[in-house]
Amino acid sequence: MVHGKAQRTGVRLNRRVTKSIVAACALALIGYGTWIGFGVKHSIANGGQIFAHVSAIESAIPGDATNVITRSSSATWITGCSEIHGARSGWTTDYVSISFIDHNPRRIVIREIASSLRRMGWQRHDSSPGPRQGAIPHWTFNVRGAHVIQAWAFPVGAGTHHWFVSSSWRPPGPTGQGCP
Repeated sequence: MVHGKAQRTGVRLNRRVTKSIVAACALALIGYGTWIGFGVKHSIANGGQIFAHVSAIESAIPGDATNVITRSSSATWITGCSEIHGARSGWTTDYVSISFIDHNPRRIVIREIASSLRRMGWQRHDSSPGPRQGAIPHWTFNVRGAHVIQAWAFPVGAGTHHWFVSSSWRPPGPTGQGCP
């Protein structure tokens, strides 16, 4: 009789352990599914969508602009440079940089850029590089709460009509240090 009772207790214990394992696996699957459903949107796996937001800066260039030159690159994984001691593999940065000429006054050029970016959901946060330097127009765009894209606009040189507008985003994780 003692043997039978111990055996039944062991069976109950095995059932509890089995139920616990099944419950843990179910929670793990639910967690993984949630991560896939929400988490991947916050990773480089969805980098194309983020690069589209970075590239949207192109549509903010004023209509009067001439000599518009655009350079861009989407984030990629690069191998660390073997020629540089300690260089590591990692991500490059999404960026779009645009130079152009606009003969309108500074306030009008900035107003046109700001208006366009505001319509796309960008937030303005001007900043100054130092004392008595003046504010530089700066915007941020929040992508699903985890990624912030930065954008800047400024004339190149005092009293000039040459402008530079850029937008960039750095993926989470290590920054790649490739060869120059």
